[in-house]
Amino acid sequence: MIVSCEKCGKKYQIDPEQIRGEVTTFQCESCKSVIRVSKQKDNPSKESPSKPPPPEAKKKAPPVSGSRKRGVGLRPKMFFLFFFIPICLFIAASFYYLNHMKTLSGLITKESTQVVTKMAEQAIAEKGRFVAKEMELYLVSHPELKKNPPFPKEDYLNYPEFKTIAIQKVGQTGYTALVAKKTESEPISKLWAHPAEQLIGVDVDAAVKKVLGEKFQRWYDITVKAFKGKGQEAAGYYMWADKREKYMVMVPVEGTDFFIVSSTYLDEFTLPMMDLEARANTMQAQTTRSMTIVLAATAILIALVVVVYSYRLSGRLKSLADAADRISVGNLDVEIAAVKSRDEIGHLTSALSRMQTSIRLAIKRLRERR
Repeated sequence: MIVSCEKCGKKYQIDPEQIRGEVTTFQCESCKSVIRVSKQKDNPSKESPSKPPPPEAKKKAPPVSGSRKRGVGLRPKMFFLFFFIPICLFIAASFYYLNHMKTLSGLITKESTQVVTKMAEQAIAEKGRFVAKEMELYLVSHPELKKNPPFPKEDYLNYPEFKTIAIQKVGQTGYTALVAKKTESEPISKLWAHPAEQLIGVDVDAAVKKVLGEKFQRWYDITVKAFKGKGQEAAGYYMWADKREKYMVMVPVEGTDFFIVSSTYLDEFTLPMMDLEARANTMQAQTTRSMTIVLAATAILIALVVVVYSYRLSGRLKSLADAADRISVGNLDVEIAAVKSRDEIGHLTSALSRMQTSIRLAIKRLRERR
């Protein structure tokens, strides 16, 4: 029994023995419309085959109890294989690259900052040692200045070389100074060389405490360590009144009770690295935006290519399958759409057209023999 769809004209070979009850239905594979089939002689096809269909045709008939369960189509498969998977891999690779770049940038700036910090500490310390050595040589040639105090405050300007040697530039804004430690004859530590002349001869602990307030302790701990025993080199960090951290090195002047204090803001050395880190973060943000734009553009382009190509490919295959179905039920006049492409679809179209022609010739020869 041949049943045709009233809407699209697609034909199906139905075995009457498979019909359960008086009337059964199934869904057309092409237009999804419902086809009713009954055991009556006047079935919807109104066609009778010239001879019983081959067993192969019966095996290919869809079950009449309902619509055939369809699997995943070609378009979803192509979309998954050629869009979803590549985009996921591209996104994963992009995130890995950006994260690796961020880690590498942070590591470089961090390591560089640490290296610059160590170099700055060494530079400040070396400056203090150099000035202490110069002061030691100067005091050898001026033994009268080795006493503590070396001279009255009012005679301070009588020794210009002393001031020039003791006060030297450290970094951009830092400087060295000369401090005398506490002794049995002098119970306070005094400044004897400083850019601010009004501080000459004053109690350095009291002067610094007045400026730093609660932050004085860190500075005081460095001086205590330096003045301990016969005197030793001491270094450390302390917070100045402007909330910027300073690094100070106290170097003893050999053979005297004097210390050269070498101090400056540490960020004067690390600011270039901080600027480099900010530039690296800016470049990373720009790279992230660029990667996002490229990723979005790539996803849109791939999606368009996959959708257009899959639509054309599945449409051609569906057209060929429909033509093959019609030929299988005896409709040899079905028109097979011409395909100009030279790929597998074109070969399949040519093969189906040759098969149609061969069946026509075979039927013609059978009729002529009769």
